[in-house]
Amino acid sequence: MLKYSETNWKSSKGLQTNRYDVTFSWIKSQKTIEEQKERPERLSLVKVFNEKERRHFCDICVSLQNNNKAFYFDEKKIFHTTLLGFPVLNSSYYKTITEKIRHYCEVNRLQIHVRFNQIRLGTKYEEGNDLKPIPNISNGTVIAFGDCLYNRGCATFGNELASFLIGDNILNSVLGGEFRRRLPSVWCTMGYYITDFKITSKIEKLLKQYRYLDTKHFHFPCTELELGSSHYKDLRDWKRIQTFQLPTN
Repeated sequence: MLKYSETNWKSSKGLQTNRYDVTFSWIKSQKTIEEQKERPERLSLVKVFNEKERRHFCDICVSLQNNNKAFYFDEKKIFHTTLLGFPVLNSSYYKTITEKIRHYCEVNRLQIHVRFNQIRLGTKYEEGNDLKPIPNISNGTVIAFGDCLYNRGCATFGNELASFLIGDNILNSVLGGEFRRRLPSVWCTMGYYITDFKITSKIEKLLKQYRYLDTKHFHFPCTELELGSSHYKDLRDWKRIQTFQLPTN
């Protein structure tokens, strides 16, 4: 079995966090496979990892695939982490959101870093409720995970930006008054298993090697963010709308 610490918002309102342990003995990936299919277009603000940064993710993906051929990843995929995801919106609001984000970035001039501290399996939640994980079952994804303790700046940036956006009366009615980041931690989906199975000692041994990542290779400055839209979670049809420059050290 594989055991991890999980963190989410304590409730559907407010920004208190709830920390607990999850244990996985099974991989149930069918819902994850379904989620790879085309869906309604969504807007996202993301940090895209450049060629040098993504190389470290790809090397681990190759090891995972050599370990078990049921692991799938696309070498050409856009490795990214999401600062703020949006609900399905009419594209007529994209311009207003773009202008608001540009203004927010120019005024606040925040420096942001993202730090991943382990490679792990993703959690499977009850349908429509990301506050209640299903015991003993992973959703089959493999993610680079960054604990909220090390990524407070990213969560703060995302939530303060969300608050700034819903300060606009029109966007408030569109996004909803409780619009915010989905989780206080950060993650980058690397790939996923395409079959359901009981976790083997072979997979367990490999993943335990990545329980503690070298921060030299997995600590990245977010000097440029991209706003864009995609019909897929892996951004395979990513349409960049605007880039935003953030301060460097």
